[in-house]
Amino acid sequence: HVFIGPPGSGKTTALCKWLTLAVLTEAKSAQVWRLDGNSANTAEFLTIHCEMLGVPLGRFWSPSPGPAELLMVDLPGVEIGDPMALTGLAGQIAGIPSPRVHLVLNAAYETAALLEFCRAFAAFQPEDLILTHADEAASLVKVWNLVFGTNCTVRFLSGGQKIPGDFRCATPELFLPA
Repeated sequence: HVFIGPPGSGKTTALCKWLTLAVLTEAKSAQVWRLDGNSANTAEFLTIHCEMLGVPLGRFWSPSPGPAELLMVDLPGVEIGDPMALTGLAGQIAGIPSPRVHLVLNAAYETAALLEFCRAFAAFQPEDLILTHADEAASLVKVWNLVFGTNCTVRFLSGGQKIPGDFRCATPELFLPA
């Protein structure tokens, strides 16, 4: 599972939440990589979090990851206006066998910005979206525009920075007004 998106969208926190639930509630074995891109991946808390969970963390991609059930890759955010960074990201993803790409976006962004991010990252063929900061969004009804305006489904909704905190599988009911 490769987490991509713009800087500050919550990729690392979403990864930590998913990882925590998988390891502690589903008893899955896991391995994580915290890779640098065109910029350094400074998410040191991911290293500490993996250590607390007993999950091995690599700083360089290893083509033979071992017997873990869940393989997760954390990459630094990429500015959509930076062609070199986007090209670098494409190269990194191409070097990972059978990547399952997840686009992580901030649900509090305006719909136009969310659609722009989806278009910019579409070339990486994300299989789904993980929407973070759901607790900061005035309304999640706007997510319907995102779902119908792209080829991606929403897989998870996340709110807050506590781990595992608010991290749920997305269901249509979550996007309806209260």
